[in-house]
Amino acid sequence: MIANLFTVRELGPADLRAGLADLLGVAEEAVDASDRDGDQETRRWDAPVLCTYCVLPPGDLALELDLHVEDGTAGAVTEADLAHGLAVRTATSVLYPALDLGLDSAYWVAVPDGRAVRCRLEAIDSDEDTTYRVDAVEDQVPDLPRARVENLPEALDGEPMETPVSDAFLATYPTGTTASVEGRVHYSLRVWERLVRRLATEWSPSGRYREDLFQRDLRARDDLGQLVTEVDAEHAERLRTALARLDDEFRNRTELGDPTETGHWWRDRSPRSLPW
Repeated sequence: MIANLFTVRELGPADLRAGLADLLGVAEEAVDASDRDGDQETRRWDAPVLCTYCVLPPGDLALELDLHVEDGTAGAVTEADLAHGLAVRTATSVLYPALDLGLDSAYWVAVPDGRAVRCRLEAIDSDEDTTYRVDAVEDQVPDLPRARVENLPEALDGEPMETPVSDAFLATYPTGTTASVEGRVHYSLRVWERLVRRLATEWSPSGRYREDLFQRDLRARDDLGQLVTEVDAEHAERLRTALARLDDEFRNRTELGDPTETGHWWRDRSPRSLPW
């Protein structure tokens, strides 16, 4: 298997060898840990575990690790397992990619206390080297004190969620550019239903949300109020029916709040529990 990790604290080759050997249940002699910029001719390329590290310029991260583990050596160990196991054994947080979001900036922090915390990693390119900054984390990480603690919007938007009402309508509704009526209907209807599903499940799956995203979702409903008058006659009634179903559930999952001057009833209602 291949894993690409970052460590917050700088580790020497002896630390890496000892940590990986203990984690994988092999002798330290089975682990080759070498600097990427060091002498490559002295490496034991036939070692079951190859760890190539790169010392990073000053920033939030100290080392970049490229791990190659021979098939059969790691068993069923995953990239996340390697990160968490190494974090516990070396007392430093270890970052590994959050592949579920499909974003270059999306990472998990394996904290030595056993937690997995989502983070946003930013690469800062210069004329000479690339440094890294952990811009935000979803929970406090002791060895990343400069990172903002916040619910990451990209993670919330990436949470899997079923949208059966939207799926049924959009299956036979034309597609279009982002700015077209068709494109706006596709976007706004799914955004509105995702909010309704969050409300129906008490903000599952994470139990978290952001007030700015809630306001964005309400703007999607604002837009649908206009779009329903612009949709072609063939689809207008079905869109009204889909909206009515979602609106009824939104009413049932919210309560009257402070009245607004928008004229939109959905803006006069508030969630029963606030997840931000």
